[in-house]
Amino acid sequence: MLQVETVPVPEPGPGQVLIVTEAAGVAFQDISTRRGLTPGALPEVQGFDVVGRVARVGAGVTEFTAGQRVGALIGAGGYATHVLAPALRTAPLPEGPPAEQLDALMLNYLTAWQMFHRVARPLSGEAVLVLGAAGGVGSALSQIARSAGVEVYGTSSPGRRGRVEAGGATWVADQSAVPVPVAAVFDPVGGPSLAHSRRVAKPSGVVVSYGFSFATGAGYSKAGAMARTVGALLRAKLTPGPRVVVHTVARAVDQDPAGFRADIAALVEQLVAGAIEPEVVTLPLEQAAEAHRRLENREVEGKLVLIP
Repeated sequence: MLQVETVPVPEPGPGQVLIVTEAAGVAFQDISTRRGLTPGALPEVQGFDVVGRVARVGAGVTEFTAGQRVGALIGAGGYATHVLAPALRTAPLPEGPPAEQLDALMLNYLTAWQMFHRVARPLSGEAVLVLGAAGGVGSALSQIARSAGVEVYGTSSPGRRGRVEAGGATWVADQSAVPVPVAAVFDPVGGPSLAHSRRVAKPSGVVVSYGFSFATGAGYSKAGAMARTVGALLRAKLTPGPRVVVHTVARAVDQDPAGFRADIAALVEQLVAGAIEPEVVTLPLEQAAEAHRRLENREVEGKLVLIP
């Protein structure tokens, strides 16, 4: 269903910037959206995050100028050569690093950074569990936790165990195999997985829920997937034990645009210093359908990025 089409270049409205795309990220949420499992209408063009250069700015935008390199979280519309982005969801970027590496920071690493430093806040010497530690956000979490002096346990399929361990985590098959109570569990599975994650967290710990991949490929309707998600969150609220926090990166950015730009600046600093090393797979923009196929089949390690 993903097809290349030629359309007019859009004009930025008030508070918007027009970006000429250098790199457009592909996220697992794009698959859930394409399958009709994500709340809201199906967008005509998918793509949550982009890196590129400002072409024009709309009325009221004074912090960006034409030609400036930026990254943006747009929510939809990223699989395109020209993208409209809200100025408040746009951050300045440096000239040096490759666009695809910078794009990995814009969603995967930003999500991981916010969940680790702004939500969970584990102390040096404590332990955390990262579900899906071989994936884009999971591998970012492992690197960020390791740089903060936090011990990491990570799950993956047995075939990707080597990747988890190469990222600095101790591989475990699932939540039940974690040998110690952890300060935080980062759970992109959602639904029934949240109860298992709560069992391995300290009573004072936190489970950070940031996805519902349990519904992908399971045959649920949108209503069925949402009912199971809401039910799992209600059970967590009504039973004693570690708290569950749902993290949505777009909401966090909208609530604190200055904090978003500070987080991106901190990630760029770590990238330049070599403290984090995004692993990126690139495909031409025209192969967006192939990108979805690879991500859906768990064939991608790290961040998948489309290059116009």
